[in-house]
Amino acid sequence: MAMRGTVDRLNTDGRFGFIVGPNGEEYFFHQSALEATRYEDLAPGVPVEFDSGEDPGDTPDEHLRAIRIRLADDAIPAADNESLPPEKVF
Repeated sequence: MAMRGTVDRLNTDGRFGFIVGPNGEEYFFHQSALEATRYEDLAPGVPVEFDSGEDPGDTPDEHLRAIRIRLADDAIPAADNESLPPEKVF
């Protein structure tokens, strides 16, 4: 079942980031987990939908992992990872 969360922060050099999930949990993601979404469309505050999953190399002490990430239906895509002004964030 898909969850809704918000992009918290990005590492544009490594092309990965973190999403805060519906219960405040933090999920790690890599750009390879994006579906029909460009990495450049993500920025802090952008709402996304995703599933939780694992990678074969994950260890128990690592962050939860977000997979199958896509922009939420009401999301406004960012321009080149630029954060939206507060009045545009929902």
